[in-house]
Amino acid sequence: MAVILVMFVIAGSVTFSENSVFGEDDVPSSDPIRVGYVEGEAYAPFSYNLSGIALGLQELKLISGYDLSIDEPDARKIWDTLARSDSKGKFQFVRDMFFSMKTMDEADYARMVNSADVDILIVMGTVAGLYMRDHEQQNDFMVFASADAIQAGIIKSETERHISNSFACVDTQRLRRQIDVAYQMFKFRKIGVVYENSAAAYAYSGIGHLRDASKAEGFEVVERNVDESRNAADDERYYAELKAAYASLIEEGIDALYITPATTADEKIPWLLEDVVASKILTISQVGEDQVRSGALFGVTVDDPLDQGRFAARRLAAYMNGTPLREMSQVYEIVPRMYLNYDVCRKTGIKLTFLQLLSMDRIFAEGAGDA
Repeated sequence: MAVILVMFVIAGSVTFSENSVFGEDDVPSSDPIRVGYVEGEAYAPFSYNLSGIALGLQELKLISGYDLSIDEPDARKIWDTLARSDSKGKFQFVRDMFFSMKTMDEADYARMVNSADVDILIVMGTVAGLYMRDHEQQNDFMVFASADAIQAGIIKSETERHISNSFACVDTQRLRRQIDVAYQMFKFRKIGVVYENSAAAYAYSGIGHLRDASKAEGFEVVERNVDESRNAADDERYYAELKAAYASLIEEGIDALYITPATTADEKIPWLLEDVVASKILTISQVGEDQVRSGALFGVTVDDPLDQGRFAARRLAAYMNGTPLREMSQVYEIVPRMYLNYDVCRKTGIKLTFLQLLSMDRIFAEGAGDA
């Protein structure tokens, strides 16, 4: 039996009643569906999405005994817990079919695809999604947590695939909505952005959306390219070049900085942004809540791991009942949530109206916790 690889991509919103149950009569009598997992790198949002899937499956009563928090940052721990969960013979989460590409030699990538040990793969992120598109021929796979699976080329459109064994969760306007919200809030004139010069980074950094918004609204975009860190030994080079790129953007006279996901650790944010904040430049995080808590001024979160997990769990349930991936809706939309770091707001001299402050879903302030 083939293994299923599920890939995470952010797409449309689906809800269901907490009382929804798939009874024994709804499940075909067959061997359990064997599931594997592939992520482009160890990245907390990928882990949160995997947790959301686990909790979604448990709400549907398709598994039981899963007891980790939605905020668990270690995907390996989540996967091991899923492998131990009771799936009542419906799913088997294959413990050894867990792969995190960034920690692997490229020569070992072949172990992830066309395996006889799984039926479907859960795949997280653009890099992993593209690899599956080009190499997975035997097993089905579902991609989640790709910022724009269509622009990246993982799928053709909301309804069309490049290959019939693929699925990718999509919301084509999620990053554009994020940029539009930030612009309406701050009306910046010249925004800087740093990203790796690669097709995948261009897609998940939302550069196309940023350029389109600049044409519509009349602000200028100043771009710099820095290669992301390949491993821990490469971090020093990466952070030094990233900070130098920020310094060059300050010299260009930007009044806003768009912080893309890349491989930037949250604990590096205060150091990376110290000169940017001192220059009274507003900082907008694409990642959202965690980077705002760490020292970015503002962020719009376009992810909801639990609801996305429910979306994915529904589709896994349909798959279990015989629905082909090509017949499943891939669209998932989410309402943005806004976050503000009030201390950084004061340092940059940004003054928001009372109504703007009320519109924030959470405000972080030193010594006061968050509201």
